[in-house]
Amino acid sequence: MVKEERDMAAEVLKAMAHPVRLGVIEVLANGERTVTELYEELGCSQSMMSQQLKILCQQKLVEIRKEGTQKYCSLCNRDFLKVFTCMHKHLREFLNFQD
Repeated sequence: MVKEERDMAAEVLKAMAHPVRLGVIEVLANGERTVTELYEELGCSQSMMSQQLKILCQQKLVEIRKEGTQKYCSLCNRDFLKVFTCMHKHLREFLNFQD
C-alpha cells in the first residue's frame, strides 16, 4: 500500500472502531434495518445512533435510504463482514476471549 491508501484504510478502520458501530455492522449482516430497529436492538439512544450512522456512512460502510418517514440502513460492502470472522478468531485464539 502507498501512504495515501494506508491513510484511507486507517480512516475506514477508525470508523469501525466503536462498539455501537461494530454492532450496527453485525446487525446489518442479517439484512436491512430501520434506524429505530438498530438503536432499540443495540440499546442506545436515537441521537447516539444518528451520530454513529453518520460516521459509517461517511466511509461508505453503511447506506441509508428514506421511505416515507422511515430510514432504512444496509451495508454497502458485505465483504467487510470478513473482518468480523478474523476478529472473532483473533479474540478467541490470541486474546483468550471466552463467550
